[in-house]
Amino acid sequence: MNLSVISKKFSEYPVIFVCGVITPLALVLLFMRAPKLEQYETELSDLEREWEQILTNTERSNGLEEDIAALESGLEDIESRLMRVENVAINYEFFYDLEEETGVTLNQFSQGVASDGSEIPMGLEKMKHFSVIPYDLTIAGSMDQLLGFMDVLNRQNYIVRLDMLRLFPSIGEQGDEDNLGGRLRCYVLAEKHE
Repeated sequence: MNLSVISKKFSEYPVIFVCGVITPLALVLLFMRAPKLEQYETELSDLEREWEQILTNTERSNGLEEDIAALESGLEDIESRLMRVENVAINYEFFYDLEEETGVTLNQFSQGVASDGSEIPMGLEKMKHFSVIPYDLTIAGSMDQLLGFMDVLNRQNYIVRLDMLRLFPSIGEQGDEDNLGGRLRCYVLAEKHE
């Protein structure tokens, strides 16, 4: 077949010739792109999931600044209510001020070593960001004074957890039978101390 015959046939059947050339080219391109097509479909589904996540995050971020400000304010409030382990004199002064305010007598007072709170019957998960300072006190006074001491201790700025209170009759120098003695153990929440 020479070129003139091909040219004559092309002019008689142009659609068939064009389809005959385009069909093999299309098949070759299809076979070459088939593996890429699956890869692109996978990437498309991943991108669609990522886009949905971005949209969800955008919706949930409305008011985020106000929430962060509220959390920071709450954190500052909690931190202001924590004792500082290293401020031993201030910590002692806290209890001596309670003695003066309520009229009880502090006969004995000791601050223990700050710990992670594992000895307290409370979940450690709640305490992992804090330390606790144990205090042992021996106090004396009337029942009203002791109850007043407990009430004032409960209403203080510091976060105090009472562990034990034992009351016993106290015989003072004057033999006052209305006086009671008491041994008190409490834990005060403190900044994390390593």
